[in-house]
Amino acid sequence: MKPEQSAQNKRSLAQYRMAISRLIRSSMILKSKRYEDLALELEQRGIVLTSENLRSKVSKGAFAADLFLVVVDILDMNDEALQQIQKLQREQDTTDNP
Repeated sequence: MKPEQSAQNKRSLAQYRMAISRLIRSSMILKSKRYEDLALELEQRGIVLTSENLRSKVSKGAFAADLFLVVVDILDMNDEALQQIQKLQREQDTTDNP
């Protein structure tokens, strides 16, 4: 892949990363979870990440699909999580491109 195409892909995916980040942070607030809590619950499932590493991943919205699904499960997000991400992305797209 050409470097310019890779850069374009990153720009195109940025809205999705932002939507994922917003959804996880809002779910953490609603569930009164801290990054330390997430790290402990991940560790109970055999996944060791520091709270700082999780904070970075959430901030960037950069998750491997499997880790994202575990976080969704830990935060007990309903089955509509994907729809919520798509809605947030579309709202962001509308804001960026009126």
